[in-house]
Amino acid sequence: MNLIPEQQNQPEQLEKLGSFSQLYFQAKRMLTLNVLLSVPLVIVWAFVVAVVQSLEVYAAFWGIAVTLLSSVVIAPRQKKLQTTAAKVQQRFDCELFQLDWTDFNIGSPPDPEVIFRSNRQYLKREKNHDRLKDWYPPGITPLPLELARLVCQRTNCWWDSGLRRRYSAWVIAFLAGLSVAVLLIGFIGGLTLDKFLLAVVAPLSPAAILCITQYRENMQAAATLDALKDKVQDIWSDALHKGKPSQALYEQSIQLQDAIFKNRASSPPIFNWFYQRLRDENQELMNKGAETLVKEALEALSQPH
Repeated sequence: MNLIPEQQNQPEQLEKLGSFSQLYFQAKRMLTLNVLLSVPLVIVWAFVVAVVQSLEVYAAFWGIAVTLLSSVVIAPRQKKLQTTAAKVQQRFDCELFQLDWTDFNIGSPPDPEVIFRSNRQYLKREKNHDRLKDWYPPGITPLPLELARLVCQRTNCWWDSGLRRRYSAWVIAFLAGLSVAVLLIGFIGGLTLDKFLLAVVAPLSPAAILCITQYRENMQAAATLDALKDKVQDIWSDALHKGKPSQALYEQSIQLQDAIFKNRASSPPIFNWFYQRLRDENQELMNKGAETLVKEALEALSQPH
């Protein structure tokens, strides 16, 4: 047996869940700001220049200014919040899975003041931690710790990979729709080629760069997570059928956990509304998948060696 299902709902662990949820929320606000500056005003500029063509230089200036603002201010702030959130989540996982913190790969742990402050902000927004309970499948209780942590690590990879692939498809569809809409406005407005480049292409560039970057980074993260999930499956099979020692499983889980952290820290955030849209479905699939793995493990462990 293991205590992960019980310990994950204790106050000190819920505090960490609230903390990194709030930090990710703040990172997503940076992404939202980037989108608001890049997307709605592209359409506004296209309409304005179609009517008052002398403003095309200002439209081009806006596109350049937003691109610079995103690169110099918004993206670095978003990255810092993501990294801090990933560190808090790593601490939650390490304590829950009883894994050592590796300074060499991750850096120093997050300050307790950071966890306390961001959790307090979370509670002001959400009132309680109810939505964060049972973060990992409760059904893993019968498993020994070395197998239970593998199920949880696999869950992390599976959930995030599927979410990012579906989000990437939505991003590309959105960019295609936005591009068509803006191009149509430009053509209907009868813009000449030079005015079209200034009034449509230049203002559209921040949105295009943002969407393409989101697509590329999310697909890259999904591919990394799929590879990690396959690695978990290999370790899982060795643990069940080759009698791999607990210490070897522990060391491999640390390597997996460090790789999961690296992916969390470098992957772009996903809007809450998209996450919530798939949450119930993914929660059900997560629990079903865990039940299958638990059954497989218990059957293997019951066999004489």
